This record gives sequence, structure tokens and C-alpha cells, in this order.
Amino acid sequence: MSIKQQFPFFSNNPDIVYLDSAATTQKPNSVIEAITQFYTHSNANAHRGNYTTANEVTTKYEAIRNKVAHFIHAPSPQDIIWTKGTTDAINLLAKAWGDHNINPGDYIVVLGSEHHANFVPWQQLAKAKQANFKTVNILPDGSPDLEHYELLLRSNPKLVAIQHCSNALGNIQPVHHLLSLARDTGATTLVDGAQAIAHIPVNVSDLGCDFYVFSAHKMYGPMGLGVLYISNKVKQNIQPYQFGGEMIERVSIEETLFRPIPALLETGTQNISAIFGLSAAIDFIESSIFQYALKNKTQLFQYLIDELKKINEVQLFGNTEKNIGVASFKVLEESTADVSALLSEQNIAIRTGHHCAMPLMQALKVDGTHRVSLGIYNDKTDVDRFISALKSAIELLN
Repeated sequence: MSIKQQFPFFSNNPDIVYLDSAATTQKPNSVIEAITQFYTHSNANAHRGNYTTANEVTTKYEAIRNKVAHFIHAPSPQDIIWTKGTTDAINLLAKAWGDHNINPGDYIVVLGSEHHANFVPWQQLAKAKQANFKTVNILPDGSPDLEHYELLLRSNPKLVAIQHCSNALGNIQPVHHLLSLARDTGATTLVDGAQAIAHIPVNVSDLGCDFYVFSAHKMYGPMGLGVLYISNKVKQNIQPYQFGGEMIERVSIEETLFRPIPALLETGTQNISAIFGLSAAIDFIESSIFQYALKNKTQLFQYLIDELKKINEVQLFGNTEKNIGVASFKVLEESTADVSALLSEQNIAIRTGHHCAMPLMQALKVDGTHRVSLGIYNDKTDVDRFISALKSAIELLN
């Protein structure tokens, strides 16, 4: 069975060329089966009952937390918190950490290429706290201006929040260097790993970041689930931002005592079926067939870039050398909406627009781009169909 055959989306939609994996990845049979198996054989709540099924679910639920910790090389499973997604995790931190640690006059630094999810929460927190929100200038290839970054670090920022990889361009950012410089100033550091998690190994211990966030649906897992890693050294600086079941140690009329992290931030019932699905997604990513397909994807991306460069009307953006498999481009003199509509008519699924990265688009001096983002299920036929459709669209518009 080819790797593409493991994804039912493609057998149910044989005419679609899906090139939008940066928005969400398709799901393999094993992930879908894990979710179905939970509901048909194991449906019970974790940490809620003392009967056999509930105990089994609780045991597996915590075993998966341990699996996630191992997957990203976190020191302890107690460093892993379940969230609804990357956006939810960052907003959680803006409340649970930001509200209690950012003060008037403090500095928050982010890259100018950030997804809005790692930009707007900190911008709004800075406004609410009368703090300073600063963005690192972006170079023409989408990488951060390191001289400007080092200049901003002289303000001794309280927080530095950076993307591991650009969702709009696919750039793999120099996170090790950026984090090392930030740590030297004493800043708390956050890495948005939503786009990295399915493409490159993630080792939070090696990165040395305080927070790392990602979503299951970007790594061939289910929607509605995210992961927040919190390093042990910053846990004492976090306060609960929601209240309810599971995070309580004891309640009386006079006071409430809370349990420590992770329970402190996991109020109410979590998305247990999605957590079971994430476990299957990790198994899939760690399989030999996935690793083989990942190498093929790297070669396929180079072929895609080479073919795009042959089209005179195409302007490419981003660093295509250090990239997770995202080609961001514009067709000169043509409306992005017109090109996208013509591609859609030929069943080519790509993303067109600002990609929730308007400050980056402003830095690149464009309203938006077309984004082709590869998954491990894509093949040469997909790229050839896309290139043919793009050439036809350009010819028709001309």
C-alpha cells in the first residue's frame, strides 16, 4: 500500500490535488480508527471514575501525555498541557502567564513574520498592560533581521515569542540562535511550532525555550487539540485562568486550593478522543514509511521550486533552501483571486491570501501570495498537475 492509500480523503476525492497541508493535514486511517475505537470501545472520562473502563482510559490518557513528552524531548510528562490548539495555547499563556508577569514599561518582542496567533495576543496584552510591543524587521527572504533583533534585545524584553517555521513562506527560522540571544537577556521565550512539528524533529530540551506550542491537526492528527509545553523553571509564574473541575485540590466555602500544572491549566473534560488520535499520529510519524516519504517530500519540493522558476510570470518569496515544503509565490500583473479561482476549477487546492500574516505581507510589499504546501502524501503527479493548471491559468488571464 502506498502512503497516499493510507489517507481515505484521496480515495474519496480522487480528482483533487491537495496542496494545502500548512492549513491542515489529511488524516491517515490509523488516526481515524483510533478515534472511532475510543468511542466504540472505550468511551469514558479520564480521571473521573473508578470502574474498569474509566481506569483504562485514564491510564492510556496519561501514557499518551508521556508519549508526547518523549516525542518533543520534554524532561517530564508533567510539562505537557492539553489545549484546543496552537492559538488557544498562546492565548492561554497571555492570560495565565502574561497577565501576572507583564508590567507597565516591559518589552515584548516578536518576529514581524509571525502568524496572527503569535502576534495579536501579545500586541493586545501590551496595550492592556501599558507595555511595549516590538516586532523584528524581516529581510526580503522572510528571515529575521538579526541586527535589528539584537538591537531590540538591548531593552531586556520580558518575553520573546518566535515562530519555528513560517506558515506563509515555509522558512525554517534560526530558532537556536534567536533563543540563545534571548536567554542571555533573561527573557522568557515562546516558540510557535505549529508548522514545524510535522516536518522537522523538535527537541525542546535542546532549544531551551520556556514554552513550545503546536496543534495535532498540523501533524496528521485530529482537529480541536493542541499541546503546550511549559518548562519547569517558569511554572511558578503561572496562575489559573479558568476554573472548574479537575484542577481543584480542595474547595470549601472560604477558599479553594488548586492542583499543580498540568491539572491547573486543564479545566474540565479534555478532548480525549483527539488525544487518542494524536497518539496514533505520533506512531505514524515515527514509522519507517513516514520517514521515507518525508525524504521524498524534500526532493519533491525542490522539483516544485525548479518548475515554478521556469515560469517567467511567477515571483517566489521566502527562503527555499531552508524550508519545510512551502512555496509562496505571486503571478505578476495578475489578481491572486483570479488565479486561485482558475486553479480551483481544475481541482487544485492551494491557499491564497495573506495567510494570517498581514505584517509579513506588508514587509514583502504584497497584498497576499499563493501558497503551495506539501504533505508526505503528495507526489510528482500532484506537482505536474498543479504546474500545468497554473500555466493554463496564466495563459487564459493573459
